[in-house]
Amino acid sequence: MGFGVVSLLNAMFRRMFTSAGLRPSSATVDAHPSLLQPPPPPSSENHHQPPRPVVVLIHGFGPDPTWQWAAQAGPLSRHFDLVVPTLLFFGASSTRSPARSDAFQASAIAALLTGGHLPGLAAGGRKVHVVGTSYGGLVAYHLARELDERRHGEGGGVRVGKVALCDSNACKGAEDDRALAARGGLAEVTELLAPADTSALRRLMAVCAHRPVKFLPECLLHDMLRKYFADKREEKIALIKGITTGEGFQLTPLPQEVLIIWGEFDQIFPVEKARKMKDKLGEKATVKVIPNTGHLPQQEDSKLFNQILLDFLLHPSTSNGSAADK
Repeated sequence: MGFGVVSLLNAMFRRMFTSAGLRPSSATVDAHPSLLQPPPPPSSENHHQPPRPVVVLIHGFGPDPTWQWAAQAGPLSRHFDLVVPTLLFFGASSTRSPARSDAFQASAIAALLTGGHLPGLAAGGRKVHVVGTSYGGLVAYHLARELDERRHGEGGGVRVGKVALCDSNACKGAEDDRALAARGGLAEVTELLAPADTSALRRLMAVCAHRPVKFLPECLLHDMLRKYFADKREEKIALIKGITTGEGFQLTPLPQEVLIIWGEFDQIFPVEKARKMKDKLGEKATVKVIPNTGHLPQQEDSKLFNQILLDFLLHPSTSNGSAADK
């Protein structure tokens, strides 16, 4: 039965989070009235040891972040404290503001990280690495910029370490949306990314994965649609329309080292977009392409994805990160 399978998967992914030391919590962000549900970073038992760096994992469209980052929670938690926010209009997160841009999402997370909601995070100027996938990568880019601006403006606070953007086309424009809708066999990109029925959900899953499951029962798809796509659908469509890339947006280099991870056969954002991103982000950006994966390399080849991400985050910073894997 579809309900049983989805509930079982949900419980399994949440268990992977709790096994990594993460616990759910919520916070009302004063700067932007919104509710996010980040697990607080676990505190170290040895108070003589310096606090560990933090990794913020930002999800994209689709199911809960526990689904999207389940395979990364354990490996990353061995080296970092994790914060995994639920973006606005996903899960229980909401806002009274009319703003719907990815930059606004970043402002809400920045307020969460710097507003005392996670004790000890800002006080010691802890290093925070920012990782985002798909739509979450767009948010991650803006978050890195905003945290830098806040730190320089306030003379302290959260210090951004490194930034990883996974299958996240921050160079996209209207022509990319039209091409994506065509690949999904739909008129509008919103019909694909915010599916209204199981047929559209099948199309989305087909273009997301390089090797999609060939047979999925209708009852399973219906339950996934009800649990993870139907809620706040109009708000999610507004988020897609509110993305700041495109006309008038300029992707410029970040002061941090940036890792661009991409699935070799991504049909949402073709791999050539990774090269374009690297050109825009400059010499501190590195491209790593994961073979035989689509738009979800962190799920399709989690072992290689985790190795690449950990090598990047744990390796000392270098002055030039321009090498790119072909």
